[in-house]
Amino acid sequence: MFSFVKQHKILCAVVACNLIVILIAVLVIVMHQTKTATIDVYAVPSNAIVELNGKRFENYTTNEVTPGEYHVKISADNLQVKEYDITIENGSFVRLWDYLVGENESFDYYIEHAEEVPALSRITDEKAKNFVAYYDKIAAIRDQLPLEYYERTDPANTFGVFIEESEKECHGYIVCLVVYGGERHRDIAMKLIKDAGFEPTNYQIEFEGGE
Repeated sequence: MFSFVKQHKILCAVVACNLIVILIAVLVIVMHQTKTATIDVYAVPSNAIVELNGKRFENYTTNEVTPGEYHVKISADNLQVKEYDITIENGSFVRLWDYLVGENESFDYYIEHAEEVPALSRITDEKAKNFVAYYDKIAAIRDQLPLEYYERTDPANTFGVFIEESEKECHGYIVCLVVYGGERHRDIAMKLIKDAGFEPTNYQIEFEGGE
């Protein structure tokens, strides 16, 4: 009889210990869930360095953080550093979506790095949206290239003007064009571009041949 009572007490003690362990685990989980928030990091350009309170977060990732006050620093080579403070509430989902520009709020970096424009297009800031709209408007000429004009001057002779995108490295312009037909047919080339719905001054234009 004594042995049975003793075994019963031991069993009860074990069960009680297990219940305590389970209760502690549940409390830890609940406390963890109520003391975290989620932050979605998306900074343009893709090589931007994002830091919150000095801790670096990988770009284009979603992370769990502790709620509180954070100092945000976003930086990248040859672009202006952006810094500001944010408050992350308990259990909240924060989208840290931002972008960097050059001196004097210039978007020239994105003209030189066209591969970053699709990422920039996801930013809802008005200035970014305006630049992407401008970029797309200028770049749309690619869909209409080549532009061509031919004219028979007499039964034996025909001259032509042919415009396509330049294969040379393009600096400072979204699209650089080359006109085959020579400088003497500049007026015809400008009219071809305008008739296609584009402004020639928005493009770097070089002339080849036809001399």
